[in-house]
Amino acid sequence: MGKKKSGSFSGQRIDPTSSKRHNYPTYILIHRISSDNETFHNVSPFLVEKGITSSVGEVKSTKKLRSGDLLVEVESPKQAKQIAKLNSLSTIPVTVNPHATLNSSKGVISCGELPHESVEKITEELSSQGVTHVRRITIRKVVSS
Repeated sequence: MGKKKSGSFSGQRIDPTSSKRHNYPTYILIHRISSDNETFHNVSPFLVEKGITSSVGEVKSTKKLRSGDLLVEVESPKQAKQIAKLNSLSTIPVTVNPHATLNSSKGVISCGELPHESVEKITEELSSQGVTHVRRITIRKVVSS
């Protein structure tokens, strides 16, 4: 048979609670401040774990990146707020920022009715689903002679 379609024009309702969308940054980057360009490579993982746990509680995950920074995945908005306020981890001075790319995603929507809608209208209508930016893509059709 054919593919089962979903969405507004398929007769199926999209459940807005079905996706795990957060209104807070879940991935946080912790960078060590050092005049000698030191990173977390030489810091004990036990010290890091104790510092994070004592500051914000048990987090979902903590990873040391190749750059030497720490990538922390938080579980709640409360943890995101607490970790954003950190100036030091144990005795190590740090800066804390949301990760530049992991807290968002990109996608393509293909719908025959959307070419007649403005970009602003599409953005407005999809904002409840977490959409923050819309742009049109043009597909060039190569005509062979």
